[in-house]
Amino acid sequence: MRYTTLLTAVAAIALFTGSATAAPTLLTSDVGYTGPDLDLSGYDNGSYNFTFGPVAVGEFTFTSANNGGNSGLGSVVGQGGYGLNANGNFGGDAVYIGVDSPTGYAQLLGTVAYRQVGFFFNYAPGVGDPPVISTLDVGGNVISYFDLGTNAPISTPGAFNAFQFRGIADDTTDIYGLRFGGSYILASGTATGVIGGIPEPTTWALMIGGFGLARTFLRRQRRPIVA
Repeated sequence: MRYTTLLTAVAAIALFTGSATAAPTLLTSDVGYTGPDLDLSGYDNGSYNFTFGPVAVGEFTFTSANNGGNSGLGSVVGQGGYGLNANGNFGGDAVYIGVDSPTGYAQLLGTVAYRQVGFFFNYAPGVGDPPVISTLDVGGNVISYFDLGTNAPISTPGAFNAFQFRGIADDTTDIYGLRFGGSYILASGTATGVIGGIPEPTTWALMIGGFGLARTFLRRQRRPIVA
C-alpha cells in the first residue's frame, strides 16, 4: 500500500511539473539567436519615409499606431536624422524604423511562427511612455511584453548610430511578430543600423586568408610550362 501511494505521489509531481508552462524570457544578446532578422534593404535609399503602413519590410508587414507624434504622419521607415537625447543621434547610412512619438507603437507581423523574435533597438530614456517590446500571435494580439527601461535598459551616451539587441523568447508559444513603442523607440537590423555593415575581425581574417590562397593559386596557374 505504501509503495502504491509513493508511486501515485511521484506520478502526480511529474504530471504537475510537466504541465507547468515556461515564462517568456527577455533576450539581451543576439549570440545564439535563432529568430528572424529585420531586413530593411530597399529602404536604404536616403529617404526619410513616414508611413502608417501596411508596407512590406522583409518577411514582415509593418504597421504603426495613429498616435500623432511629431509629424502626425506615422513612423519613420528608412534613413535620416533622428535624436534620442542622452542616447545619442542617428543618421547617415543608418536604416531603421523609428516611432516618431513618445507614445504609441509600431509593429512587424509575419506569417511564420518562431520561438524567439528580436531586433536591435534604442530609445530616448525617460521621455514619454516606457520603451516596451511585445510579442504577437498570428492575429496581431499581444502575448507577452517587457519594459526595456526597467528590465534591460539601453545606455549609449552621446553615441552615433548605436543599437543594442533586445528580444523575447518563448519555448511554449508561437511568435509571429514584435510590437515596440514608447520613448521614440528605434528598431534596426544591425548594431550600427548599416545594411551589410563592417565585417567582424574574424570575418576580415577569413577574407584575407581567402585572398592569399587566391593569389597563390593564380601564381601557380601563371607559371610557364617547361618542355
